Amino acid sequence: MPVFMCRWPNGDVSFVSARNKEDATIALDEFDNAELATLSKLDSFMLDFRLGDDGDLVLQGLGEECQSEIMERAYPVLAKALDDAPRTVEGELTAKGKRMVSIAVAEEKKRTIRKTPKVADTELGKLLQKQLGASRALVNRRMEDVASRVLERLPTSGRKQ
Repeated sequence: MPVFMCRWPNGDVSFVSARNKEDATIALDEFDNAELATLSKLDSFMLDFRLGDDGDLVLQGLGEECQSEIMERAYPVLAKALDDAPRTVEGELTAKGKRMVSIAVAEEKKRTIRKTPKVADTELGKLLQKQLGASRALVNRRMEDVASRVLERLPTSGRKQ
């Protein structure tokens, strides 16, 4: 199943495994409305976790291809700064390089993605969407589920209607 990356307007990223973008949007609604963010399918995804002494999983790192893809897609300003930043012979950032990266991080956090939320298909769905702040995909799917259940409960007289 594909993995999708969601770059939120504040610069954070989330990842979800889903069949398609719509399913990813619905799953990500647990965090926020992903239709207001940038959602893209990753070609490479690999994470490494360590089991902490307290029982929590601690992120050790990302696969090289995964890290590169995330940086290029979600943080292009930062990726360029990291490439251009001066380094010591050992590969550590110099003071100037650290400033460049710090400025790029601030720019990435301010770089807003303005998207107009997609509107649900039905009037009731639009009302629900407005009250919940949910994605169009989630509201439409829930409205379809409810409508199907209501239709299943309707009595049938045997006549085609």
